[in-house]
Amino acid sequence: MKQSLRKTPSQLHLAYKYGEGSDRLVGRHFSLTQDGAVLTIGIDLAANFQSRNKTAASYLDAINLVHNHHKLRSLQCGDNLVRARLIRAWEQISHPELRMCLELGPRGRYLYCVQPHSLFTGGIQFEVEAELDEDERNSWPQSQQQQPDNPRSHP
Repeated sequence: MKQSLRKTPSQLHLAYKYGEGSDRLVGRHFSLTQDGAVLTIGIDLAANFQSRNKTAASYLDAINLVHNHHKLRSLQCGDNLVRARLIRAWEQISHPELRMCLELGPRGRYLYCVQPHSLFTGGIQFEVEAELDEDERNSWPQSQQQQPDNPRSHP
């Protein structure tokens, strides 16, 4: 079962190992897929690559994510709507397991095992426990995989 958590853009904060960080990425199309006790939150980051200005902060941070995806320590989303809908789904399952899938369009996708934490100031933070390897990524249901987005095909 797949449900939408939020379609409009939301600012994200990424933290990497060794003290690196990024506040300039924008996530869109937040979705939640349930497969038994496994919840997978999907976040589309492909729009960060669609900048004409290749020196734009969001573009550079997106490129940094591609090169340092294995160093990702946490992702924070300050959106209360995403938080509320995720908590509602989380409470309906006994012993849930949460995964996070970062969709980067034609540059691929990265799947992580994460632990959610509600933030006192609002929003939610996902602490990365492990990056799932290629075999686990390929087990992602084919119906949930998005095809690379061709921006020229849209009106």
